Amino acid sequence: MNQTFIRLTGALLFAAVMAAAGCATVSDVQRLQSQISALEKKNRQLNASVGQLMEDRQKQSDLNEMRELFAGQDAEFYELRSELQDLKGSYEETGYQFQRQFDALEEDMGMLDKKLQKHAESLDVHDKRISRLEEFMGMESTARFEALAQSKFPEKTELGKLSKDELYASAKQAYDNGDFQSALQGFELFLEKFSDSDRADNARFWIGEIYFAEQWYERAILEYEKVIKNYPDGNKVAGAYLKQGFSFEKIGENANARLILNELLEKFPDSNEAKIAKKKLANL
Repeated sequence: MNQTFIRLTGALLFAAVMAAAGCATVSDVQRLQSQISALEKKNRQLNASVGQLMEDRQKQSDLNEMRELFAGQDAEFYELRSELQDLKGSYEETGYQFQRQFDALEEDMGMLDKKLQKHAESLDVHDKRISRLEEFMGMESTARFEALAQSKFPEKTELGKLSKDELYASAKQAYDNGDFQSALQGFELFLEKFSDSDRADNARFWIGEIYFAEQWYERAILEYEKVIKNYPDGNKVAGAYLKQGFSFEKIGENANARLILNELLEKFPDSNEAKIAKKKLANL
């Protein structure tokens, strides 16, 4: 565009010089003017072309920027799709694990419900058995109990003077010596006077043992039951379960014997009584 302007300026100067010199004709001037007009037109066209080219270049630059922007967005979209896919996979895995845990919990609850139902049925059978024993004992002659209660042990007035430890020791000594009548009287008085003692469960257990030794198994079962129900945290509970099971076996109630001994194994699996119960169950 600058070279065209220079040429145009030079032509005008040349025309002016020729005219001044008187050497140019009218046709020469017209021809020059025509050339100048043509050059001006061509210059305008060039300017338009240059403008269009600049506009096209700007559009191309904008287009490249847009392409770069879209390329960056595509990369972000790809990354987001990858993250979404990972989240979807994690969600599906979590859902799968949750479903497995839920199914396992549901199965455990079903098994627990069955165990509770079975336990409730067992307790019902046990309670009915105890009720029948209590009814039986209510109908039984009291002569046997009165004979057992007769004792050479000191009178209650004399026993009342003994301390808690002395009374328990006297009753236990009588039991160890095979004097069950004296031992029974002593343990009964101990429970009457010191029911809140930490030896109350032991005293009740030894009363059950006295009835067991006298082969009064029905009464022994009831005494062992008092140990189990009234002193659940005592140290004689496992022994009470074992001897209660033995007592049921002695009166021919093998089903109840197995029930009691299995309950012993469940509640006190590591006890010495459990070892004895296992051997007993093998023969029932």
